[in-house]
Amino acid sequence: MQAQVVQMLRISAKDEKMVEEFHRIHAEAKKLGFARIFRSPTLFEDIVKSILLCNCTWGRSLEMAEALCDLRQHCGKKGSKRKRRSGDGPKAVDDDRWQMSRNFPTPKEIACLDEETLNRHCNLGYRASIVLDVARNIENGNLNLEDFESAMSDASWIRQRLLKIKGFGPFTVANIMMCLGFYQYIPVTVKHLDGKLHFLSHKWTRFQS
Repeated sequence: MQAQVVQMLRISAKDEKMVEEFHRIHAEAKKLGFARIFRSPTLFEDIVKSILLCNCTWGRSLEMAEALCDLRQHCGKKGSKRKRRSGDGPKAVDDDRWQMSRNFPTPKEIACLDEETLNRHCNLGYRASIVLDVARNIENGNLNLEDFESAMSDASWIRQRLLKIKGFGPFTVANIMMCLGFYQYIPVTVKHLDGKLHFLSHKWTRFQS
């Protein structure tokens, strides 16, 4: 639990050093007290939420994330009944806890679902197949997220490895990289916004002249 809190709030020694370095070159950020981009408790959750950001509004992303947290309440009911009929008391209790929890689902919990069920409860659209592939690859050992956490000094390797995952484009990967502490890769939408602002600024300058 403590390790998760440290990760989520970015309060490790490494994070503190990065914040200090950023504040040295950005006095306004230091004055306003910002620099940290908070994370989820697990890299899997960070990855899924990065996928949910694609091709939709921020509000829609939040709806899908909340639906995933409610997934246990929807999908736990059938399992709970099966466990009770089998007469396996301890497992039934564990299943009830699973059903009542609103925590983000684990790779194992998502991997056991099919795309239709996931979409019916969470309405992820095309993202459902991507999320399922990630969860199943983690469960069958084809994707080890610890590799990314342990290779924190090699941003290029991490990025290239992420880009090879089915459904992961530059935007998704850039968001995951920021969660891992690499900020040199800017999400595509930011570039688009910057380009539009530059275009509008140029037109306004010409209009004034």
